[in-house]
Amino acid sequence: MPVSMDDVRAVLDPEEPDYAAAAALGPEALPHLETLVASGDQMLASKATYAASLIGGDEAVAVVQQAAQSDDAAVRVAAAAAASNLEAEASSEVLEGLVGDADPGVRKVARASVPDDASEALAARLEQEPDEPDLSGEREPLDPATVEGLMPGEQPKGPAMPGESDGLMPGESKGDMQG
Repeated sequence: MPVSMDDVRAVLDPEEPDYAAAAALGPEALPHLETLVASGDQMLASKATYAASLIGGDEAVAVVQQAAQSDDAAVRVAAAAAASNLEAEASSEVLEGLVGDADPGVRKVARASVPDDASEALAARLEQEPDEPDLSGEREPLDPATVEGLMPGEQPKGPAMPGESDGLMPGESKGDMQG
């Protein structure tokens, strides 16, 4: 039975798609899934990517690889997640570019999707790419005397909120801060 774009969209359009039904559409759905990945609709492209990975086969791998090249980080995240459904060799090929992606969310999902039997090329790429980017040069070290009373991660004397003066909002006084 031929699969139409309407059939594919009926499965993927709901907020929570029925991925078992998507996989059951079989390889005849892959050209439509490929079209959805290229559509520019972030949500449908992401769902189509994952659905293709559940169908499997060379054409499905091509759809996931296409998503991995997307300009949209959410679609690349979907490709990284979808790679875990592919055979190890295909998964490794998809993930090679994603483990070093500029977007931290893509990197995180890609690293979580690395198969146990990853290719040598992917293993080498993982060794080259740090888990997290080095941000040490972006901030000056904090003076311990200036951070007393700050929450972890909170920066001292950062930019004031509109209307804020000496750490107080309009209508507040130092007496309000005493308990």
